[in-house]
Amino acid sequence: MVTILRKTWLARFADIGFVALAYYAGARLGLKYAMVGSAVSLVWPASGIALVALLVMGFAVAPGIAIGSMLANMSAGVPLPVAAMIGLGATTAALTATFLLTRVARFQITLDRIRDVLAFVILAATASTAVGALIGATALLAGGLVPAAEYGAALLEWWLGDMMGVLVVAPALLGLLTYPSPVRSARQATEACGLTASLFWISYLIFGATELAGHAYYPAALAIFPFVIWAALRFDHMGTNLATLLVSGVAIWGTTNGTGPFAVESPVDSLVRWCTFANVVAVTGLLLVAARAQEKHIHELLLASHVELEQRVQARTWDLKRTNHELKQEMARRRLLEAELIRVSDQQQRLIGRELHDGLGQHLTSLGFYCATLNQELQKHNHPAAAEAATIARLVKQASLMTRKIAHGLDPVAMESGGLAVALQGLAQTTGTLNGIDCTLRIDSNVDLLDPPMQINLYRAAQEAVNNALKYSHGRHIWISLEREGGMQRLSVSDDGVGVDAEQMERASGLGLHNLRHRASLMSGACTVNRNAFGGTTVAISYPIPESPSDERDAI
Repeated sequence: MVTILRKTWLARFADIGFVALAYYAGARLGLKYAMVGSAVSLVWPASGIALVALLVMGFAVAPGIAIGSMLANMSAGVPLPVAAMIGLGATTAALTATFLLTRVARFQITLDRIRDVLAFVILAATASTAVGALIGATALLAGGLVPAAEYGAALLEWWLGDMMGVLVVAPALLGLLTYPSPVRSARQATEACGLTASLFWISYLIFGATELAGHAYYPAALAIFPFVIWAALRFDHMGTNLATLLVSGVAIWGTTNGTGPFAVESPVDSLVRWCTFANVVAVTGLLLVAARAQEKHIHELLLASHVELEQRVQARTWDLKRTNHELKQEMARRRLLEAELIRVSDQQQRLIGRELHDGLGQHLTSLGFYCATLNQELQKHNHPAAAEAATIARLVKQASLMTRKIAHGLDPVAMESGGLAVALQGLAQTTGTLNGIDCTLRIDSNVDLLDPPMQINLYRAAQEAVNNALKYSHGRHIWISLEREGGMQRLSVSDDGVGVDAEQMERASGLGLHNLRHRASLMSGACTVNRNAFGGTTVAISYPIPESPSDERDAI
């Protein structure tokens, strides 16, 4: 545990020493351009170095800032008390900026959000540097290094120098620490070289060429902005930060040598103007690259949302297809089941009809024969029961006749010999006889009677419709009609009863209407239920007439 603590303290001391050395190097570079009291410079990279050190390494390395500042100022001839006060001001400014950014603004060192750039400019580059400038200028005034008359100018120049260091140097260092190289191909490397050469050349023409660079011609400096925009759009943070550093280096060199649009007779005024322009260039580049980063981030989010939505749509489509396929299979199974039920029902009706005809019908016929014989014998002997025997024989004969008619309805034997027309005629007669109502049949002469399976289907449909009319309408007349209209045929059963619409039939118990619709679907037709002009109900099945082989040959 002691070894670990010793290593931790050694590492911390190493970090403090590294920060002190880096700050000292940046401060010595800035002191080369000192304007007031050998301690006020408009180029102060050390402020950016101090801010980056605290943001990346934490508050623990703050003593390194004070040590580096004191050593740099003492090497420039500043007394120890004044140097100590300046070091305290530099440390306070860096700590204030770091605290405001990390604890208040929730700052991200990637600078890929506009809110981070604005917080960086307002809190770190503007507000916090003002604290350091105020303490430093006051220390120079107290130490007698700055006259009272020049205190305001020294404060402004100190503030601008620290601001430029934060805006120009800090983003470049943060970019180097957080972003990989934006150059990932030979084509990008060629473009980067072209951008660097072009930017260096235009910067030299504006700030360094004595024959081209005119004094106080500020619009010439605007030629820098297209290259900054180029760097921001094509090379992101690294390109923008390095472009700003390159422009700053060339401009400082030219301005201090008396060339460029910001060079005037007073070196202080020259660097003040340049510093203001450099800050504008840096802020413009930072805002542009942050907006570009946010745009990319939003585009990536939209793309991810699009991909996710597409996946959900595909999954939903697949679910719908699967459900639709399962529904189709279920419908097909139901149709097969319904067809099988109808087939079994038809088969059972035929079986019952044959049993009635061949079984009960034959027994009733035999019974009627014996009753007639008994009646004759009783009449020969003038027996008093002869009249009752005659009545029994008549009733048995009627029962036999009714049984045969019912059997013919269940098993229309007449259809095998006479077809659908004869079977429907038998249905009409049986309905009228058994129920005591008027049931008539009308078949158009041009009706196609189709093949036997479809005739059976139509006959069963007519039976079902007649049974529904008897069950629900309570009318006195039923009309069965089979007619043809063009390529369609129509079987209808009408009555003059109370009238029942489709909804009432749907609510009624049983499967009558459902069976009618299914029988219609077997013929590719449709079943409708409507009120008719007599106040009753008309059940109609319309179906297309299938083409016969001869019709197909004629069409060819």
